[in-house]
Amino acid sequence: MKRLRTRIEQCRQALRIHGGVLPMCAAALAVRLSRIPIPSRRLRIKIYRTIYGKKYGPLEETEADRPLGDYRTFNALFTRGLRPEARPIASCSEEFLSPCDGTIQDLGIVGHDKIVTAKGVEYTIDSLLAGAGGAEFDGGGFAIIFLSPTDCHRIFSPQDGCIESVTHVPGYRLLVHPPFQRKEYPVYSLNERVILRLKTPLGPCALVLVAGWGVGHITLPFDRNYRVRSSRMTQTSYSTPIRVDRGSWIGTFELGSTAILITQKGMSNSARANLNEKIKYGQPLFARELGPGSDCSDNGSEFSG
Repeated sequence: MKRLRTRIEQCRQALRIHGGVLPMCAAALAVRLSRIPIPSRRLRIKIYRTIYGKKYGPLEETEADRPLGDYRTFNALFTRGLRPEARPIASCSEEFLSPCDGTIQDLGIVGHDKIVTAKGVEYTIDSLLAGAGGAEFDGGGFAIIFLSPTDCHRIFSPQDGCIESVTHVPGYRLLVHPPFQRKEYPVYSLNERVILRLKTPLGPCALVLVAGWGVGHITLPFDRNYRVRSSRMTQTSYSTPIRVDRGSWIGTFELGSTAILITQKGMSNSARANLNEKIKYGQPLFARELGPGSDCSDNGSEFSG
């Protein structure tokens, strides 16, 4: 019965955001067509500037790694890379950086193995990490970042270190948009998600990549052979952990999505960002408390984005 109610809620939300059955079906069809190449460069530019300008906000075309007309499919544009100079990586090594572009929906400290969002929805770390254990994160920092359609939908490493495991959790496609979140349907623990566990010089951290409405894939560029099974949870542990640098590309969302960064238990975290702030990947989120005179004492960053 609970599954049925959740499915009904998923459909109700989709109908509401799209304004009816026909617009919802059109949106679902558009997702399926998003990988079909658009033959004409001129047509591509016209379509993209119509979508990003009318339906969504305009893109920052100068930040993209290629000219607009070079993206042969809408999916290629949506999952585009950015020029490195558009996202300078903060220089301080004592910080956890934002793993993506987006808006900070929630920011705080994990208390008694729980996260409480601004919407009043309570999550245990165990529920977010699908029972993989979360005691080490009690007292650590957390940040929930919502990605809009205009944001770059690539995910980047928040610290130097190693990816030790990846867990895929099958689930629903409830809307991750903040206005649709309700206590009765804790979206971050109900939706499909991919969980990356990282070991870093600042201690362990976890990245929870939550799928939203219309998302069909979360891909991992460091493991081209990675495949998920829709019917059951799967975990991939790497006998040789995957080495990553701060700001290196480690994942890609397709369409709506949210990223949750959870940092180590016992680390003295100081937030370097604010609730509802628009943030870019490579900007500091949390920093180890350092004394005056350190090279990280002025907000820990040389970011000028």
